[in-house]
Amino acid sequence: MKESSQQAYARLAGLMYLVVDALDIGGVVILARVSGTGGFLSTAHNISASEALYRIGICCGLAGILSTVLLAAGLYVTVKPVDANLAITALLFRLVEVAIAGVAIVLAFATLQIYLDANRTSPFDANQLAALADLSSLLSVAPTGIATVVSVIFFSVGSAIFFYLFLKSAYIPRILAAGGIFASLFCLITFVASLVVVQYSGQLLGIGGLPIGIAEIATGLWLLIRGIKTQPLELHS
Repeated sequence: MKESSQQAYARLAGLMYLVVDALDIGGVVILARVSGTGGFLSTAHNISASEALYRIGICCGLAGILSTVLLAAGLYVTVKPVDANLAITALLFRLVEVAIAGVAIVLAFATLQIYLDANRTSPFDANQLAALADLSSLLSVAPTGIATVVSVIFFSVGSAIFFYLFLKSAYIPRILAAGGIFASLFCLITFVASLVVVQYSGQLLGIGGLPIGIAEIATGLWLLIRGIKTQPLELHS
């Protein structure tokens, strides 16, 4: 692989780290802001009043998923010379993450329709619609949604492998790579635990996502600004 091409993909990965995090955070903030903290009917009214903005919030999540494909591709090409087998394994985990997250987006639009139906004539009463909304939200793109949690579990494994390859290659400072491995594994443990200890899921998800968010932003900035430090001796898988 030409070094210039590898550097270009590394910088693409750095940019996509920042873009994905910005889109994901922005989408979550928009959805939470529009939904408010009231009950079902209050939330339905808020969403109906700001439907376009709510759709933008969901589309931010969709754009984040599409950007994740570019991120995974950039990381794969960057670290493939280190260990091709591990690189493709990490790529597959990230692509499964994308597939599950895509399902969550579909469910998020279904949840939106349920809330909109609450403000229109519907064959279902408010209690029935509320139950449907709760079920759809439980499965969808909400931060505590099952699809979101499972997608993050696949993300964590793929992320840990990519950071391990960065550590092995010394393409980036070892402290960044080691921090990324720790943050990825910490995220994996906390998100799996949230599926087991359901009563503490909110707290676990909150603390589980913070370290990896910091690690991704730091790594993204490094890759975008400094690129990778390739070794004089080519590494083999």
